[in-house]
Amino acid sequence: MFFSDQGPVPETFHRLRKLLADANIPHVFVGALALNAHGFRRSTEDVDLCMRREDLERFRREFVGREFQPVTGRPRRFYDPTTQVTFDILVAGEVAGNSRKQKDVRFPDPSEAEWIDGAPFVTLPRLIEMKLVTWRYQDWADVVNLIRTHSLEESFGDRFNALVRSAYIQCYDQKLDEDRYNPEIHDAPPEEPPADKA
Repeated sequence: MFFSDQGPVPETFHRLRKLLADANIPHVFVGALALNAHGFRRSTEDVDLCMRREDLERFRREFVGREFQPVTGRPRRFYDPTTQVTFDILVAGEVAGNSRKQKDVRFPDPSEAEWIDGAPFVTLPRLIEMKLVTWRYQDWADVVNLIRTHSLEESFGDRFNALVRSAYIQCYDQKLDEDRYNPEIHDAPPEEPPADKA
């Protein structure tokens, strides 16, 4: 159902998209929904998006307690009572990924969004960069699959912050190794690993 744009997660995504657009609140979708927008099919159980801090406060005032409900102990996590799907709102400009390891790569501003099928998504280079700075296996596996999906070259890493260029090269080399030892991978449908966040 997820890949046919049906079910609770797509329903919450479309509901959020319409409400935010009607309220003129700038936002950009990230996470697994962005993976799918950029061609790598992966299921997810939640929604992730970024907005500016002042717009997050406005979102709380206008929508929380009405259309959406807060999640106790998680000030930027909410849930859709019509679907029971949770979503996280990340603050544009704050440090992305593992803040103990880096301070340079930050969550995107809505002005950076690329519009895909009528919705604002993080661009492919920024999505990969955000995945790399988590230093998590699953996120790097997502990068490997994005490299394969888009036939990206090693030189694509020149677009990234110097901090993560070597990480991109590792993912690129991993993709080459997988293709060398598993040539049938090109013909196999993509796996659907457990949901994770960017």
